[in-house]
Amino acid sequence: MQVTTSSRHTTLKIILAFVCVYVFWGSSFVAIRYSVQFVHPAFVAGIRYLVAGSLLLCFLLARRASLRIGRRDILRVTTLGLLMFTCNTLLLSYGGRQLPAGLTALFISTIPLFIALLEAAMPSRGSTTVLSWIGIITGFVGIALLLQHSVQEGLLPKAATPAALGLLVAAFAWAVGSIMLNHTTFNSPPLVCTCWQMLIGGGVDLAIGLACGGYQASQWNMETWLALLFLAIFGTLAGYTSYTFLLRKVSISSVATYAYINPLVAVLLGWLLLNEPLAPRQWFGLVIVLVSVAIVVSLSPAAPHVAQKRMETSET
Repeated sequence: MQVTTSSRHTTLKIILAFVCVYVFWGSSFVAIRYSVQFVHPAFVAGIRYLVAGSLLLCFLLARRASLRIGRRDILRVTTLGLLMFTCNTLLLSYGGRQLPAGLTALFISTIPLFIALLEAAMPSRGSTTVLSWIGIITGFVGIALLLQHSVQEGLLPKAATPAALGLLVAAFAWAVGSIMLNHTTFNSPPLVCTCWQMLIGGGVDLAIGLACGGYQASQWNMETWLALLFLAIFGTLAGYTSYTFLLRKVSISSVATYAYINPLVAVLLGWLLLNEPLAPRQWFGLVIVLVSVAIVVSLSPAAPHVAQKRMETSET
């Protein structure tokens, strides 16, 4: 009876975690889209991670956890923070100013395609299947066609092209960071490393915003602060915590379904909250890209993630 009850509780936690990742990460694109209309994109990224990192710092201090990290971990944490919380999020925020929330999420959903492409180039990785290559190529072709038709038909301004390319660079940066995380062993506890990654990445973002005169160019109001707090608390802390929990409980391929669920959530919420409908051809491109991502994710190895193993053995 106790085993059954425990199993039910675990199942409920897994369902709740999936809901958090799907809804909070999907809705984050809408919050970013709203915020960057009033606040400089670098400030949106910086405040998001500085608040989230500070809250995580308080949590660790309340648990009397040591915040020190080893010398070997300093460079790794800094590199990952700059890749995933500066390069990725800065370009995501800039792109979110030009593109609708749903399209922004769609470009970011190419992360699994970049991961598959980078892993295929690694000597230690086995041969990539033909179906995986078809998924990778079709996904990027779908992105190119979607952007081309959107600009040609006047659905997006020409200024959106550099922003869209920046989003692909953002997805690539996150993919590189994910692979680095996959092949890196930390001596410090995962939550401590994550805390410092957020604080370092957020601090650099804020410094860039100040250097660009972002504070004077921003319009601060209650709605903007609420959107930023949502990004920090729900989009970052709750979403990321749920994500790491799922990595310990279910297969990687199941967790990676967020890559094609988040754009659908972003499209729906963008339509409901920001009045951002998609044209028929954009829906067609959306389907091509998401099907391609689904193929690549479904064919990804089901072996436990290295980072997952570390979290299971060295939790704070």
